[in-house]
Amino acid sequence: MNNRRKKLLVSFLSVMMSVSVLSACAGNNNDGVEPSKEPNQTEAAQTPESTDGGGEQGVFPIAEKVTLEMVTCKHPNNGPFEEMDFFKQYEEKTNVQIEWTDIEFAQCEEQRNLILASGELPDAFYGTLALTGNDVINYGGQGMLVPLEQYITKETMPNLTALIEQNPKYKAMLTAPDGHIYSLPSIRELMLWLSPDMMYLNKEWLDKLELAVPTTTDELRTVLEAFKTKDPNGNGKNDEIPFSFLWDFANYNVMGIGSLFGTFGRADSANHIFVEDGKVVFSAKEPEYMEAIQYFHSYFKDGLFDKESLAQDRNQLVGKGSGTEQRLGGFFSWNAFSVVGVDNDPKYVLVPALKGPDGDQVWRKSLGNNQGVNPFAFSMTAANEHPELTMQWIDLSYATDTSIEAGWGPIGTTLEDKGGTLTLKEAPAGLTTDQYVFKTAPVEAPYAILENTYGTRLAMADKDKVKIDGIKENYLPYMTSETFPGVLFTAEESQKIKTLDTDINSYVNQTSAKWLLQGGVEGEWDKYLADLQKMKVEELISIYQTAYDRFKSAQ
Repeated sequence: MNNRRKKLLVSFLSVMMSVSVLSACAGNNNDGVEPSKEPNQTEAAQTPESTDGGGEQGVFPIAEKVTLEMVTCKHPNNGPFEEMDFFKQYEEKTNVQIEWTDIEFAQCEEQRNLILASGELPDAFYGTLALTGNDVINYGGQGMLVPLEQYITKETMPNLTALIEQNPKYKAMLTAPDGHIYSLPSIRELMLWLSPDMMYLNKEWLDKLELAVPTTTDELRTVLEAFKTKDPNGNGKNDEIPFSFLWDFANYNVMGIGSLFGTFGRADSANHIFVEDGKVVFSAKEPEYMEAIQYFHSYFKDGLFDKESLAQDRNQLVGKGSGTEQRLGGFFSWNAFSVVGVDNDPKYVLVPALKGPDGDQVWRKSLGNNQGVNPFAFSMTAANEHPELTMQWIDLSYATDTSIEAGWGPIGTTLEDKGGTLTLKEAPAGLTTDQYVFKTAPVEAPYAILENTYGTRLAMADKDKVKIDGIKENYLPYMTSETFPGVLFTAEESQKIKTLDTDINSYVNQTSAKWLLQGGVEGEWDKYLADLQKMKVEELISIYQTAYDRFKSAQ
């Protein structure tokens, strides 16, 4: 960064501190704006208007090329950003050139922190992997990131403004505890994330043993006992694994046995935090949790649940499910083929939410994932000399077609228009479709794909339709509680949660794993609850409740 720009940054930071105060007041006024019935997402995208601030014109392409510096962290499948067809077309459309610093995923945290600490700020951070929530809150509060609410207007950002007016919940998700918006979202509405975990059983084995798909935990026990003892794979060996899964698996928050805990009236999740009727609940201290642990211990003791489930990783689970000679009777996963492979996928059937011994039938609802919103997809820094133009430039990403192209690749390259519906084309030889898309578009980017876009402007992939239909039919009617939504915490709240959550959840998970494998939960439950009190579980719940109440009041 040159000296002129450094001086400008210092000066601009001072100005921004004043702007922040003024914007806080202006933010209250924005809340009073009447919801607009127009423009809709597509119309706004096709007719970007001139701006009324700073004298910069927002009608693209601009007459004289402007260059902006942006930092992004690449998904492992991404190639160089400057070589992506998506950005080449974007530059032709706008006459805005981007000089990219695209950081490899594995080096992202280290390099990002160096950039932020150096003061050598780019004009913007681009993409969902570039900044974390803590970065946005911390550096936004310090004036290094620009409050963006002043630009979210019909004149400057018609696409995003219309989106927020039509969906007020998005504003609540973007608004930091200090009242400012320091980052723009990536929105991908689809029911896929409503239930990351699905339960599957081997239908070929069920048919061979003349058993029906279970509907209760008692019927599930009968099925798994038959899988264990009656040699359903027919190889003469006692090598069948009746049921296996992942425990506390971070990716996609798949924790299937947590949903199965719903057979005792309350499902569980990886961090055990739920919202029920507006109240935050820590599931792992409730009586239903103890009853579920006690009951499913018998499955481990009798060899019906794979004991390695509590420690294995995804590769180990896939190793048990893949191959021509099947050994795996059932499992939890995002879908069947990701565990057993494409060839074995048709042999497995989806299992509905089961009824427990007392008739309870609950399945985990992942609200945050269902909304598919990442609030940290684009932030502008105080070093930016073209703030109005930058906001107009990024607003194009919230138009329907540009949003689709950012996530699926450019029309004419990876997408073809079939009668008004965009469909993915075959990838070139040597590449999968996913690999090809990641080479041509950022994917983990600021955009908005709304639920009604699927099946209208964008063709829904067959695998997605299968999962959504499965959720609607088997799980949606039984989702009575929700995992905690994606809200912004203050820096103090984040630090306190990190401290409390690490100790509490480590204790809960270790103790629960011991009880599942060895039993004894009923005799140690009271001491366990007392230990949680000493570890300040109520303070942890209170922090979540405060953040949740703030989130709801902002809608």
